Amino acid sequence: MTNTRGSNLICLRSRDLQNTDVLGNSGRLVLQQPIIANSNEKLYVCVMSATFPNSWYNLSSYLNNNTISFKETSDSSFKVITLEEGSYNIDELMLEIKTKLQSNSTNSLTYTLTYNEIKNSVNITHSNTSSITTNIDFTNINSCRRTLGFLSSIKTIDNSTTSITSDRAVDITDTYNSIYIRLPNLSNQKVITSTNGRYSNIVAHIPVPLSRNTIFTYEPQKPFCMELNQKNITAIEVAITFQDEEKRVHFGKGDWEINLLIEYRLNMEKEAPPHTIHKNLLRQMKNYEKKQIQDNKHIQDIKQLIKNKK
Repeated sequence: MTNTRGSNLICLRSRDLQNTDVLGNSGRLVLQQPIIANSNEKLYVCVMSATFPNSWYNLSSYLNNNTISFKETSDSSFKVITLEEGSYNIDELMLEIKTKLQSNSTNSLTYTLTYNEIKNSVNITHSNTSSITTNIDFTNINSCRRTLGFLSSIKTIDNSTTSITSDRAVDITDTYNSIYIRLPNLSNQKVITSTNGRYSNIVAHIPVPLSRNTIFTYEPQKPFCMELNQKNITAIEVAITFQDEEKRVHFGKGDWEINLLIEYRLNMEKEAPPHTIHKNLLRQMKNYEKKQIQDNKHIQDIKQLIKNKK
């Protein structure tokens, strides 16, 4: 598609934006001069590069994944244990869960959690399976089950089932393994997400490397350029979320940067000429009258021809 003139490079830094929320994931830049497309142009926006801190926790109350619920023999009900929020690897998470289970064990059990890297699974058992039954409830909405690799169900450890093992892949990110750059005030009809099947304001999807407390960059070889509906941009709003638009990334006030390219491209769509029923009827009447004149002239020519032959 043809660019009609030079593009605008907009360099955004989170600390410079207005109305950045307490999580540090959104803000607004008001342009001193608006970006305006001519009548024969369309505006496009591309994310050329971005830099983010991998500073959010993979286990937290904000992500609804920092509890484990269990019940032992002699317990009247399940105990819901809150795990310490933080950024864990699988070994650290298993140690945290082991510590909390043991400190809340009615029967003074010793729990053992083992990670199998080859199978990407976790096995859980305890020290007295012959006499004590433990039920672990992974149906709790705030459960850490996905990080341990369990489906939503209640698992039992007893004398017949002396241990339980993951029945899905261990995912220490709890599926929060990508972030999305959104421009809420710039509308389009080109991006659709599987979350709801509707048009979205996403302009970039960025996979997150499994490296906590570091900086990661996004520099696509071929950036996606989103066609905008509007022809006038006076401000740019930015929000960094997970795929669920309502779930913003908790950067812990860490700074991030984004470079946007705004392009002017030739509008290849031809506008339909004005059309009304009244004008259409007039045109048909004129065509009919013209045809009548031509038919009458043709009849007169034939009559003249016949007369000349007599």
